[in-house]
Amino acid sequence: MNTVRTLLVVLLCAGLSADSSRKLRVLAGTDVTVSCLFHTPTQQLDWSALTMEWNVVDRHAEKNVVYTFEDGRAHVSRAGSVVDRVGLLHGNASLQLHNMSVADEGLYTCRVITPVVHTETISLEVLARPSVSLPEKAAVTEGQEKTIQCDITGFYPEKLAVTWYIQNGSRTLHAGISHLSRVCTEMAVHNPDGTYSIRSGITLHSSALKAGEIHLICQVDHHTYTWPYNRSVTLTLQAPSQLLYSAVTLIAVTAIVSLLLVTSIIGGTLLLYTYFCKDPSSVSEISQSSIIYAQEPSQLRCTIRGARQREIKVKWFRLRSSADSVVPSESVSLLLREDVSEQACLHSEGKHHTSVLTVCLSVTDDLNRYQCVVLCRGRSFNRETTVRVKVEPSFLQISSIPQVPRVERLLVLCCRVENFYPQDVNLEWSRNDGEQVCTVTHFGPFADHNHLYSVWSKIQLVMAQEDERAVYTCRVYHSSFPDPGFRDVLYHINTQGSPPDVMFINCEPPCPRPSEPCILHLCIKDFCPEDVSVTWTKDGETLISGVFNTPPSLNVNGFYSMFSFLKISPSREDQGSEFRCQVVHSAQREPEERLFTLSLLPLTPG
Repeated sequence: MNTVRTLLVVLLCAGLSADSSRKLRVLAGTDVTVSCLFHTPTQQLDWSALTMEWNVVDRHAEKNVVYTFEDGRAHVSRAGSVVDRVGLLHGNASLQLHNMSVADEGLYTCRVITPVVHTETISLEVLARPSVSLPEKAAVTEGQEKTIQCDITGFYPEKLAVTWYIQNGSRTLHAGISHLSRVCTEMAVHNPDGTYSIRSGITLHSSALKAGEIHLICQVDHHTYTWPYNRSVTLTLQAPSQLLYSAVTLIAVTAIVSLLLVTSIIGGTLLLYTYFCKDPSSVSEISQSSIIYAQEPSQLRCTIRGARQREIKVKWFRLRSSADSVVPSESVSLLLREDVSEQACLHSEGKHHTSVLTVCLSVTDDLNRYQCVVLCRGRSFNRETTVRVKVEPSFLQISSIPQVPRVERLLVLCCRVENFYPQDVNLEWSRNDGEQVCTVTHFGPFADHNHLYSVWSKIQLVMAQEDERAVYTCRVYHSSFPDPGFRDVLYHINTQGSPPDVMFINCEPPCPRPSEPCILHLCIKDFCPEDVSVTWTKDGETLISGVFNTPPSLNVNGFYSMFSFLKISPSREDQGSEFRCQVVHSAQREPEERLFTLSLLPLTPG
């Protein structure tokens, strides 16, 4: 049990909001109240003694202020945000948010100073229910196919499943198991308001309508639905249009046919020759995204113009070498052709058609060739393309030895670029926005078992007085980066070190009962050098027993972080006791201190 509690504490300090973890879910367009209750003295608070702030860390990890109250005045940053002033004086800083949107989703933090500091964090998830559009009725002509679209718009989160069913009388079948139907669901499109839209289509041949009428069901499964949502369309069979001939019309037609018999033979021959021998359509080369990233859906497109949909048939194939290696080889001539047509969709508008093949590749698929084969009026058109798979580096950082540079001492800077593909990479060092560093040592690239590469690049110098506060840049060029094709990694020389970011003290559980063990914990982040001193006191008396500090751990950003814990078993006499934690570090101007006032839950009568 103690191990579980400790893990929860560590998660909280790491920013995962394990803080008794309060979560709220709300639908877009509705109102919500985010609770924040704090302890107040017995007498009513004075405006001058109260400071309050609500802020939010959104989905893009950006922090924004929502609402503040200071010196008796409120400052509203997010329109439609309200905190009741009367309730605020009585310990209620709850935030009312009107007309929620997807952009409002995030981690909300309430911070109240009375002058005792009280903080609460609430994870707010905003859901948007999809709007499903499907025609009520449709008809398919005998001997032809019919495509029906199901448009699903304005939903969030992105994860959504679309399933088609065919209801024929009392029987309901999954649309995917019949050769007379095919389903094509496009990738979700990100709307400007943060929601998503998607379109799914089903194409059905008239021979599937044996009874003359069926029902097609578009079933949508989304986080906002308790049960999958169904919309249906009734599809009926209609006979092909026929000309009704009267007796006079028949006589006229017979006369015309007799008069034009010779010319029709000659003209028909010419038309047939033109129809079958000329190119029935133009077929474009296969287009693809400028960068295809591993493990991310990408699309290959082949466009056909000048033919009707029923006249064309499109097949997609993947051509792979029998060695199936990520190392390209010009000597491999044996290719395996794999039919991947089921992953493709055909979008048609008149005589303009685009066949889209959606692929999700790994680095082992690099240099694979894809072939689009278009069959039209007895002729075959082949188009091929080669895909190049990229992986952006997952780690870009400059580290230094020593961590805190000293004047007239050797300083080694190492730029680490890890987990990228392909291996071709170039690193250039410069100082203070442009001055090139020529003495550079590169190590790698090295490959791992996942065929990803890493490279290290090192420079070294003897620190001069003028080097203090200089900036060194390692510019990394790699084909996985979008325009302009490089990323800059910066290192600011700082001979003073970096002071820690001292968080607020939290308690687990937040309000313990008398004699119930609890843990006070403090997160100390992003400091350098690693030496730091932590002291706990209770009502001014230094505590030794129950204190535990984790060793400083090196973060990916080159700084250190640690946690400090105090385990106590409070009695009823400890109600209102003040626990303080003081942090001392060489880069601080003065020590930092955090205060926690203990609040106990009353004992329930037994």
